[in-house]
Amino acid sequence: MTQFDDILPPKTFKYRNNAVLIKTFYEFKCDNRIYFTEKLHKDLENQQYKFNVEILSEIDRYGLAMDFNEVDKLYKAHIAPYLEHQLVNETLPEMNTTAENIAFWIWEQFEIFLPQNNKVQKLEFFENDTQGIVLTAKLMDN
Repeated sequence: MTQFDDILPPKTFKYRNNAVLIKTFYEFKCDNRIYFTEKLHKDLENQQYKFNVEILSEIDRYGLAMDFNEVDKLYKAHIAPYLEHQLVNETLPEMNTTAENIAFWIWEQFEIFLPQNNKVQKLEFFENDTQGIVLTAKLMDN
């Protein structure tokens, strides 16, 4: 017998009707050629990028937001295969694969594959431990 044996389901599952921001963190390594002009470029081998994504998620009738495992599945199925251990110049759409453009692409993929009632609100993308960019829903709507 455990201390939980006498616990019954609550009479109220959903405490409030508010939505919440769920936040998750990812990192990946890739190879990347970044162009600064048509002739000037830098080749990055085994470059490590990190990002946080915040998703506005409505609370369901059981008081739960979108499950983190579902976000991870979406990332692993639709985003990671184009980034992790790839030469991103070959796997992403034709563009200069700057941190800014990679972040835009990641944002778009989440938006495409998130279930209804979930929307990306913020993405913080880091090209190293101290420098990165931030995208927000307000910026992306412009």
